[in-house]
Amino acid sequence: MEAREELQHSSNNNIVLAATTWVSCFTGISVIANHVTPPHIDTFGHYCWYDLLAAAGRYTRCKFRFRDLGGECDYLPGTLLAINGNFIQHEVDDWEGPDRICYAHFMRKAVLKRLGVEGPSWVTLNHFSQLL
Repeated sequence: MEAREELQHSSNNNIVLAATTWVSCFTGISVIANHVTPPHIDTFGHYCWYDLLAAAGRYTRCKFRFRDLGGECDYLPGTLLAINGNFIQHEVDDWEGPDRICYAHFMRKAVLKRLGVEGPSWVTLNHFSQLL
């Protein structure tokens, strides 16, 4: 949020417009539609931050797998997952039904660093509660 406020004081009108209309506390959002996500680790974040994954669509069966942990969970429309994708290998390999969409909200350390903003250390529920 501090980075967004910093951008709102830019001399570039396009940046100001983007900063004033960006409502997320995350630095980026990726939309993954009808794609398998092979086992991976997200390397551009920070080991202290969580990604927020929101599942949507009309599919009826899907599993989110935590490779390193040897576990999995149901990943149906309406599911929200907070995961530290920076060091937990994860994947979604298949699903049943038509459309599957994931809105992946994430933080990029480089964005905050470029603006001279230091991000939080370990993210806790209190950090998110302050934003509500």
